[in-house]
Amino acid sequence: MPISVTDLAKKLNIAPEAVQLYAMELDYEIEDDNLVSDEIAAEIRKLEEGDEISQVEHEIEEELDREIVEKQQERTAGHKKSVRKKKKEDTPPAEKLEEEVKVIKTDDGTIILPETMSVKTLARLITKPIPIVLVKLKQNGIIANLKEEIDYETAAIIAQELNVKVKKEATELSGEDLFRADISKLLEEEEVEHLKKRPPIISIMGHVDHGKTSILDYIRKTKIAEKEAGGITQSIGAYQVKIDKDLITFLDTPGHEAFTLMRARGARATDIAVLVVAATEGLKPQSLEAINHAREADIPIIVAINKMDLDGANPDLVKGQLAEKELNPTDWGGDIHCIPVSAKTGEGIEQLLDTIRLMAEEKKLKANPDRPAIATVIESSVQSGAGVTATVLINTGTLHQGDPFVIYDQYGKIRSMTDFSGSAVKNAPPSAPVQITGITNLPQVGDLLQIMKSEKIARKKAEEVQSIEHKDELRKRKQFSLATLKTKLAEGKLSQCKIIVKASSKGSQEAVVNEIEKIKTDEHMVKVIHAGVGEISESDIMLAKAGEAFIIGFEVAASSRIQKLADKEGVTIMTFEVIYHITEKINDILLGKMDEEETEIILGEFKIKAVFASNKKMAVIGGDVIKGKMRKQSRFRQFRMVENEETKEKEEQMIGEGKIQSVQMGQKEVNEANEGTECGLKIEHTELLFEKGDRLELFVSKK
Repeated sequence: MPISVTDLAKKLNIAPEAVQLYAMELDYEIEDDNLVSDEIAAEIRKLEEGDEISQVEHEIEEELDREIVEKQQERTAGHKKSVRKKKKEDTPPAEKLEEEVKVIKTDDGTIILPETMSVKTLARLITKPIPIVLVKLKQNGIIANLKEEIDYETAAIIAQELNVKVKKEATELSGEDLFRADISKLLEEEEVEHLKKRPPIISIMGHVDHGKTSILDYIRKTKIAEKEAGGITQSIGAYQVKIDKDLITFLDTPGHEAFTLMRARGARATDIAVLVVAATEGLKPQSLEAINHAREADIPIIVAINKMDLDGANPDLVKGQLAEKELNPTDWGGDIHCIPVSAKTGEGIEQLLDTIRLMAEEKKLKANPDRPAIATVIESSVQSGAGVTATVLINTGTLHQGDPFVIYDQYGKIRSMTDFSGSAVKNAPPSAPVQITGITNLPQVGDLLQIMKSEKIARKKAEEVQSIEHKDELRKRKQFSLATLKTKLAEGKLSQCKIIVKASSKGSQEAVVNEIEKIKTDEHMVKVIHAGVGEISESDIMLAKAGEAFIIGFEVAASSRIQKLADKEGVTIMTFEVIYHITEKINDILLGKMDEEETEIILGEFKIKAVFASNKKMAVIGGDVIKGKMRKQSRFRQFRMVENEETKEKEEQMIGEGKIQSVQMGQKEVNEANEGTECGLKIEHTELLFEKGDRLELFVSKK
């Protein structure tokens, strides 16, 4: 007569799980009614008389007893009184002393296992009795105890034999990866079978007046539901549109320098760049800068030739200019899609969106939504009522409200998430942009957010990044110094020397580029990846960082803020007044001449409050030492806030250089004046004009 599993276990004085195991050993499947036939019950009795399971259970009980005693001793180790060994019946159950093991499952019930784990942890994760797991290990040639560490591959074999679906826990970013903001290695290691299609991420770039915002507004108004679109202007700098069944993510921000920075740090924040060029004006300096950034970031370009509704629109003008930059339109036999559009009438917008979808399909963009999220910060701010917020773009995984996270050297929990329409959301899948709160400090654009198992683990990861930052500051600043470049060229690890040129005028820019491009050796060549007119900017630093290039300034310089950024990002800036000095220096670099590098030190800053006298060669001014010191017989640069003709925004520009002849405090001439004091300066210069509010930057150069 059939007997239940529970009754049979009681008769044999063994655990019900052991009955299940014996049945498995006999290739007998216990039905849903949980009854065992007489024949199988008899076979189980025979196995129990000399089988290994009883021994295994006995060993487990002994090991659990030892664990309990050890844990109790650890808890009372600091007490003065001797530890009294507790009786088994007085001891708390083992499970209460253990750290909780959280079972994580995917939507289809697959259990996530770590890279390594103890046998006991494996049993708890796959919810199988420990004796069964131990015996299965023994059958596979592994004699193990409860604390024995096993790898994922071994655990997966055991799980498969017990009919449990498992997959490996996703790789985490190391502290070094977070410090460098480098996601490339992790994305390469994603298991192919877990990847699913994700929306493309599109950045719109181009000259300030060529209609970038107008095109985005037209797409937004026609492709986003009215209810959602209503809140966008007050929301984040990114949004998603749905075309048929396909989602597309558009970024209002970051600008081209920001996504180049992300690319330099290993994060692929943009899949396709749409360059907007007015059909009435053609390429502008900002357009060329955007092209160079997209090229160095290795991002494909679609050109939207805008303002086709205006008189004088000439798309062939734009195509010809693009061809000159080796961007040949498809209808001219090239591979660059050039689409005539009008943000006013909507002409060509559908074709533009279809082209984006087509290119995205060809790229086969995928990510793993079933892992802890990793995201890239694309903007951050402090908002009234919400505190510090950050807009992040999900690179892989799914972000959930309440997730513990680490961003560079800070950690916390996602307090809230809002999408592009300002609506609260609980989850954000790959390619989704969301604004998050729960952050303490403003993160930088390009920083990586990584979700951790707990806040405790997130804190340890943040501390790891802090430790790396303190130990590695020098290497961080010098990762692409001239000495490093020369070594790479000499060792044959680099065949191309990349340069960014900034000059004081269009004519001097062309002259410098022309001379530089003549330079080459049998082994190496020089490539100017970008050239422009004006002061060295943050955008130039980001492009140099991404392209492993150095910057040459001809008759221009970098402000202290830009120089500090260059130091931080490991970018070398060299400035010259004579062209042949540039060619001489580049030849030395290519030939590997390891001369001692010249270092520039900023001594102090001065703000002009009054101009007492001025002529073509001399000036007497008064003002405040706002930083460092002013020292006689030292050189300075003069800076002034002026309106940028293209952006119409105020920005600081260098006016020229000169020398401080003497420093005077009251009626007395002194050698130097320190920070926080007022003083007068007598200045030597060549045809400079000084104004109230100008800033002087005192510097010295040392080898």
